[in-house]
Amino acid sequence: MENDARQLSHRHPEYLRRSAFLAEVGRGPIPCVLDTSCVRTGLGIQLHTGRPPRSILAAQEGRTRIFIEKETLDETWERLDRFADQLRVPVGRLHSMFGNDWLPHISVVSLPESVRCLDHRAIAVGDLDFGDYPAAALAALLSPCILLTGNHRHFAPLGISYSRQFSDALIAAIDLRAGEYQIQGIIMVPAAPVYAVGAATKWAYGKVGPVALLLLAAVIVSGVFLYRRQPTERREAIRTVAGRFGEGFMEQYAEAQRAVNSAQNQLFACLVPPPDKRSIPSAVLRLLATACDSMSAEQISEGLPAEVQPSVDTLRRWMHVNKPLLFSEARRGSFRLGNRYSISIAAVDSPSGS
Repeated sequence: MENDARQLSHRHPEYLRRSAFLAEVGRGPIPCVLDTSCVRTGLGIQLHTGRPPRSILAAQEGRTRIFIEKETLDETWERLDRFADQLRVPVGRLHSMFGNDWLPHISVVSLPESVRCLDHRAIAVGDLDFGDYPAAALAALLSPCILLTGNHRHFAPLGISYSRQFSDALIAAIDLRAGEYQIQGIIMVPAAPVYAVGAATKWAYGKVGPVALLLLAAVIVSGVFLYRRQPTERREAIRTVAGRFGEGFMEQYAEAQRAVNSAQNQLFACLVPPPDKRSIPSAVLRLLATACDSMSAEQISEGLPAEVQPSVDTLRRWMHVNKPLLFSEARRGSFRLGNRYSISIAAVDSPSGS
């Protein structure tokens, strides 16, 4: 008993950390941060398969949401010439692919230095390679998130340990959402007759009034009466069929739950972990990164835990000051994280904000 108590005490902090992690991941689409190295890999895949890579497809389907730091975007655009030489295609083709197939699904964020330096992990990446500092800072602020990079050496301080980690994380993210939808569907199957009866009763009530409720009660009572009037062997057959349905239902539910648990374990291993202590700017940015719609300062403040909850007036002023860099307004006073950029293929300049 004492050994069991010690083991439970030892595992307790890790259990709480994993529970908090899964709670954050379960809210909205999973944020992804794009690094230049992943663009090179993804464009090569697109040239080979004729369609964008999994990272872009997952964003198109709403399973994830992709962000890129503005300096990383500028670096990526400058390197498209080099990528074209390596892939042996005209650079205009890469401009077209990146501009038409990638950028519409990417939000561009320009972090001021006062926000970049808030997470020590990003500073550690910058010490290894300063060119990776912007992407590392954005990933640290939005963590837990998927860091779309094949560079595990420079991004090791963020928990990236192998080059295909982002790919495993994407597969897990897709499997997680698919498993959750499957569980919801399975749960709805036994409830379907109830909803059908309820809808029919509501329709009948609108047509014939309270008599519909009496008819429903009569049907239920008649069903119970008829079941009890059946011979013993027939009642046993009815129970057997119902039991088989229940067993099949529980087997499907258990299989879907195992798939969800497996995907959660994979995500826990592959995502950039959350900070030990989240700053207020990080909390604001991550909430917006996973929000289904734009949010006002009041909504953001109300949606944050008390320990990282700024006053509404302070938050609104800060967001307006950083609006050209960090935020865009979907409508007056309602903010989104980042901006959408576009390019003119005819004039192959760097992408510009829209």
